[in-house]
Amino acid sequence: MRIRRLHLWVAAVALTLAPRLALAAYPDHPIKVICTYVAGGGGDLMVRYYARALSELAGQPVIVENRVGANGHVGNQAAMDAKPDGYTLLITGASAYVGNPLFMKSADYDPNTALKAVATLNELGLALAVNPKLDVHSVADLTKFIKEKNGRARYGAQTSSAMVAASLFLQKIGATATQVNYKSAGDAAADTTAGLIDFFFPDITLAMAQASQGRLRLLASTPANPVSAAPNLQTMQQAGVPDFSYSVIWAAWFPKDTPDPIVNQMHGWLTEIVKRPETKKFLFDVGADQRISQTPADMARIIKSEFENWKKIVEAAKIERQ
Repeated sequence: MRIRRLHLWVAAVALTLAPRLALAAYPDHPIKVICTYVAGGGGDLMVRYYARALSELAGQPVIVENRVGANGHVGNQAAMDAKPDGYTLLITGASAYVGNPLFMKSADYDPNTALKAVATLNELGLALAVNPKLDVHSVADLTKFIKEKNGRARYGAQTSSAMVAASLFLQKIGATATQVNYKSAGDAAADTTAGLIDFFFPDITLAMAQASQGRLRLLASTPANPVSAAPNLQTMQQAGVPDFSYSVIWAAWFPKDTPDPIVNQMHGWLTEIVKRPETKKFLFDVGADQRISQTPADMARIIKSEFENWKKIVEAAKIERQ
């Protein structure tokens, strides 16, 4: 009887300690980070910054794998299909992850459940940019210009983020305009400079570079608070567009069934990286700001809110899935 009780006690202790032992051994081989952006581009550089810092904390190599295509859906799907063992991590801007199911018939998933939230990392603001030759020097001027055009004003949409920002702006001012699709922000910027379109929403970094060369005029930034890299550029709210707040949130996800102890460990590592002064400087240089989530559940709430906001904007704009 005593031997049987001893065996039961040992079994119970083993079950209790198993998750801790598994976590203590994690990671015991390289971690793969999926990057949905082309190698060498701004998004790729962002992912590789976090990957290098993560490797130092985890004590294992962190290998970046570029899985590009379908507005990030190729990489997102690869993360969804990966083994949930903590060795495949997705780092990307949340815009494509939450937006693709609203725009693409092939992206048939629920952003709230398809992956497991780990941690937010930073947020990247956009800028409202116009042709510098236009007699438009403020958001109020642009609003008047768009309304006078009565639907004939033209704006560029190079990403889902830019399209949603423009749709939100038009909804807020109660106007319509003609959307022109682009494959890159560089193409949209060139056509804005040439006068082929009137305005668009590029990321802050590209916008500032183009503006410094006289190719664009910047009217406002999209986040609720001024962007650190452009503190003198007023926000859309400050420019008179009520309740306008938009930014691209960068975050990390695991496959949905990844064990919580591993998720919590990764959250701790990534949050430590985000809080570093060198990370703040790196983000400043690329026009972004730190965005810290207190827990994985906190990040999940943020992504849920993002999805709900996008859904409202897309439905109001009557954008159909393609």
